[in-house]
Amino acid sequence: MDLSAEKLGVGMAAGDIHTVPRGDRWANIFEDGDRLIVSAGTKETAARMGRELARLRGVRHVVHDREDRDDRVDAAARGRDLVRG
Repeated sequence: MDLSAEKLGVGMAAGDIHTVPRGDRWANIFEDGDRLIVSAGTKETAARMGRELARLRGVRHVVHDREDRDDRVDAAARGRDLVRG
């Protein structure tokens, strides 16, 4: 899968990328929690896309569980995956 930030219309906004549950789908959002980047039908697919986007941007990728109470989870309380190009 070839994901490019330019193809997906993702600018260079600050903040880590979080893979979070959204209803019956999974979404990748910026850390501020307000801007959806892309969504997918499964956690695995969304996480794969989120990891690649984080790599392209040089930011961290955080994958959440359905049990997380807040989509904008306290980043210090979650495991993080720093992905560098």
